[in-house]
Amino acid sequence: MKRYYKYFDIFKFTCCMLVPISHLLSNETVEFGDWLVHVREMNLPMFVTISSLLFWSRFQWHDKEKSREQLRHYMGRLVMRIIAWSIVLLPFWLHRFIEHYPDNWLSYLIPKLLLYGGCRGGYFIMSLIYGNTIIYLLNRHLGKMIPFILTLIAQTYYNLASEGIIYDYLGVCVKIGVFNTDFLCIRFLFYMEACVWFIPWVAGKLKKVNSEWGLWISLASFIAISAVPSDLISYIATSCFVILLCAFMFNLHVKQLPTWSITMRNMSKCIFFIHFVVIDYGERAIRHFTGIKLVDYGPFMEYVIVMSITVPLAYLIASPLARRTQLIKKWLL
Repeated sequence: MKRYYKYFDIFKFTCCMLVPISHLLSNETVEFGDWLVHVREMNLPMFVTISSLLFWSRFQWHDKEKSREQLRHYMGRLVMRIIAWSIVLLPFWLHRFIEHYPDNWLSYLIPKLLLYGGCRGGYFIMSLIYGNTIIYLLNRHLGKMIPFILTLIAQTYYNLASEGIIYDYLGVCVKIGVFNTDFLCIRFLFYMEACVWFIPWVAGKLKKVNSEWGLWISLASFIAISAVPSDLISYIATSCFVILLCAFMFNLHVKQLPTWSITMRNMSKCIFFIHFVVIDYGERAIRHFTGIKLVDYGPFMEYVIVMSITVPLAYLIASPLARRTQLIKKWLL
């Protein structure tokens, strides 16, 4: 029997509502800035983990042929999604890319498309494509424990080095031209690997615990720990609590999802991409026609204005998709 997880949609929606904070608010402009930064650092790991967990929880490892077909189908959906969004946002992202690299944009374009996708935020989908393919190959040929340890070591080192918590002895944090390892799947490999067996295993151990209470108590504990002024503690807390929260949500399954849950899921994807357009070009249009600069109103007000435009647009797109056609269901959602 197919299982559905309504809390996955709720948390994905919440994470996408918080993602624009990363682009509008900074430590210097926000009171309790460290706390806010630590909280928002959970957004993308949580989104990646939920997306990967839904896939790997239904993966049929025992049947090589069927598992390959499942992987091909999943990757096909992701590729179609990044192509569709890149085409839709083509006038925006390509124009900015040419502005940023006026002399050699053409030579940088192919690496950008292959590594990070086209539009802003496309690196998230590309991370899922490359990351889950790597996870499949590792688990198919090395078993389950070795990939788990390897990805834990690799991601821990990279995150600590990129945040300056430890010195980058291996020189893996590279930013040369269009190439930036901060946008590669290495940031999320451990979370994808944890979805294969570790999170379901943790969920099994927590079955005797009230999952509803456990979920909200764990979330409150993470928010409280994020107030500790330490990047190292924040990183450890994020890794542990993403796994813990997803394990509790994994136990809270239902037989059928309500329409509002499907709408929230679709809105999450729309909000993630649309807010880039609103931030980059909506503000530019407002400034051109009215002379008003949103940044003059402060980051919080800017966030409110951006989201007041983004959310209704996302709803107008997501609501019809909740009653999606078979073609949309197969390729996009």
